Amino acid sequence: MIFKKMSQDTVPSLSQYFGATGNKEDQIDFSQDLIEAKSQISTHSNVEDNKKSNKIEPEVCRIFSETPSQSKDPTEAFFDLIGSSNHITHNKVISDLGLPSTEETYSSSRLVVGNETDRRRDAWIPSENTRQCLIAAATASPGTYFPQRETLTMPGVLLEEELEDAVGQAVSMCLGEAEAAQRRVLSANDVTQDERGLRELVQAGAYRAAINLTSRLLTIYGQGRGRAGQPSKHSPHSLQLWFTRIALLVKTKAFNIASAEAEPFGNVDKPDMYFQFYPEMYGGRLGSMASFSFRLLLAELPMHCGKAKESITRLFKVLATVRQIISNLKRGHCEDGNPMELTDSDKRDSLRLWNGREVRVMHSIINSSLAVKEYELAMDLLGQLCERDGAPRPALLSALGRLHLQMGNIPGAEVCFKEAAEIKGGHKGVRELVDKGLLSIAQSAFDEAYLCFQEASVLEPSNVMILNNMGVCLLYGGHLKEAIQALETAIASNPVHALNESLLLNLCTLYDMESSKGRMKKFALLRQISRYQADAPTMILEKLYG
Repeated sequence: MIFKKMSQDTVPSLSQYFGATGNKEDQIDFSQDLIEAKSQISTHSNVEDNKKSNKIEPEVCRIFSETPSQSKDPTEAFFDLIGSSNHITHNKVISDLGLPSTEETYSSSRLVVGNETDRRRDAWIPSENTRQCLIAAATASPGTYFPQRETLTMPGVLLEEELEDAVGQAVSMCLGEAEAAQRRVLSANDVTQDERGLRELVQAGAYRAAINLTSRLLTIYGQGRGRAGQPSKHSPHSLQLWFTRIALLVKTKAFNIASAEAEPFGNVDKPDMYFQFYPEMYGGRLGSMASFSFRLLLAELPMHCGKAKESITRLFKVLATVRQIISNLKRGHCEDGNPMELTDSDKRDSLRLWNGREVRVMHSIINSSLAVKEYELAMDLLGQLCERDGAPRPALLSALGRLHLQMGNIPGAEVCFKEAAEIKGGHKGVRELVDKGLLSIAQSAFDEAYLCFQEASVLEPSNVMILNNMGVCLLYGGHLKEAIQALETAIASNPVHALNESLLLNLCTLYDMESSKGRMKKFALLRQISRYQADAPTMILEKLYG
């Protein structure tokens, strides 16, 4: 297996091969030289072919994940569902929000009752200053502890007005009021003003309406409009509302607003983020009220604002704490270092949870590293992941091979792809075919790459990523009209799923390349979005109506 590091003067032949980096969520730009020549046609480079292994893959080796199965319990805690990582389709809030993976399913269900489960899930190691404040709060007589203002987290909603239906506005502008009047989409007024209503909006894909509802619900906690900088009490529920809101702002690409509203939380280490700060409410309960997914989202947020190095710094701090917790557990202590004894079963469950969280943080660091082309760091971490017990080696080797492609190291990519295929027993699954197609693309063999993606499409006919890549290969092979037809067919056959950002951007670009009269075709796409989608990124809408 190759973990070869390239010299500093190596020029990558492919840039931005991996998804969910920078501000282009789920979009991968093709070769940079080709971007300049071909008006930014984008291609997906990742695919999953094994549900079990995908659950713990880094984002560099997947683009779309499976739709999460519906809970049999309709009252399942929605906010913790948001923290899990099965990318969303119409339930889609889960990994399209860029949020991490499956251990939340195991660890974070707020329906689970039990002190041990709570302790394991909520454990965190506060900074020394925070620890001293928490001791003071816990030992003071009721009503006698008055914290200094700078020790408080004082968030508030910064958006002064509720968000409008952007798709409806675009339809009205381009297609007329009559067409807009036919659009039916949920708003915050159409659902119950609670967690259940919020879940309904998100599952319908009405993300802007869901953001509006979070604003109303946060007002109940004294953290609505005009409350930024004002003291207020926090609870697990209020913090999950904030997690949901910021995640939805990221989903809708309102990165600056998300960053501004998230700023008061910092690294979620102020005393009022812990249960111990409210002894009169939670008794002797210990740990962080903020979920681990919220902590990770806040660390990743600078990456979406073009500050990936800041994200890397934050994520390494999170990783250091997670590893300290694992070290404490291995020594037989609790997560925070308390010498309280754990049963073998509890220790085993805690180690499983925190080892999973360690992997999640490493995935996030890899993606942030790719955003700033820190390929050596990404390769080192992928190598560490490959060596872990129980790691999905074929998927990770595939990701490592694609990283070699990103760096321009085609021989290294071939070795990784070959080793991944050997582990699978030579079976040609979707992943192997996509790997072969990407290798062909790196060698400018677009016709051969097309055949690989075509064969993969036979195995997964509804896989939009593969259809998108087929269209890109047709374009670079000199078949513009056939490329347009391939993408249009993908949308026609599966409009709910195929009307995604990457494919739409590609198709709009192809229309522009085909003719200066592609406006009506774009309007037809807008009409389909209005029919099948409750929301769409502003960038897509601007592309459609020019």
